[in-house]
Formats: sequence, structure tokens, C-alpha cells
Amino acid sequence: MRPETLTLALLAAAAAAAVALIVVLAGGRSKTPAGGGPSADAMQELAALRRRLDALEQGAAHVGAALPATVRVGVVRYNPFPDMGGNMSFSVALLDARSNGVVITVLNDRQGSRVYGKSVEAGGSPQKLSDEEQEAIGLARARAV
Repeated sequence: MRPETLTLALLAAAAAAAVALIVVLAGGRSKTPAGGGPSADAMQELAALRRRLDALEQGAAHVGAALPATVRVGVVRYNPFPDMGGNMSFSVALLDARSNGVVITVLNDRQGSRVYGKSVEAGGSPQKLSDEEQEAIGLARARAV
């Protein structure tokens, strides 16, 4: 399941638990025993709902903490060599939500392949980036989680 789908599911479940809590509280008041307080059954249901709500909130916090670490990918295929047909070379950027990660470039020609890796920090790199590498980083940064 995708992180954003899981987050939405957890939020929906938390909302449903909150609504159920309100219903139990309202229902508990109408079914009060002679002493005037909520019934024992209503109190048990309320405690169970509170435990479920706490678990859902912890799960949502866990997902929220993990989202910045998810990988965003941008790929650019191109032909850097005029004597060769097809876009057999490529640059791929793998970034987290803070635009930190790596860009990997593979240049293919008739004699072989060359592979380059460059670190990426806040969307830039201490090494010189090619136009294709910059484009791959831009594509990865544009991907929303």
C-alpha cells in the first residue's frame, strides 16, 4: 500500500473512531443507571475506543515520520552520441522529501558503458551536473508523495 493511501486510511479510521466515541458518550448518557453515571458497558466500550484511537494515532505518527524518507524517482533517457541510434543512455535521480540522495548516469556507446554517481543535497550537488542530471533531479523533486 502506498504511504499516502495508508495515511488516508489511518485518518479515516481515526475519524470513524472519534464518531463512534461521540455516539458511545451520547448513548451512555441516555442509558444511565439509577446512580446517574454511565453504565459499566458504556465505560468498557469507551475504554476500548480510546485504546483503538490511541493505536491509530500512533500508526499515523509512524507513517508521518516515515514519509520524508520515501524515495522520489526521476528518469531521463537520452542519446549523447550522434553516431548511435536510440536513447540508450539515462540519468536517474533518487531523492528523499528533502531533495537529498543520488543521481546516477549511465552512458552507453558501441564500446561499452560508463556509470557515474553524484551525491545530491537539497537538490544540488558539489559535483558538476549535466543538463540531463539536473532534469532528472527536477523530475524527482516534482514527484509528490
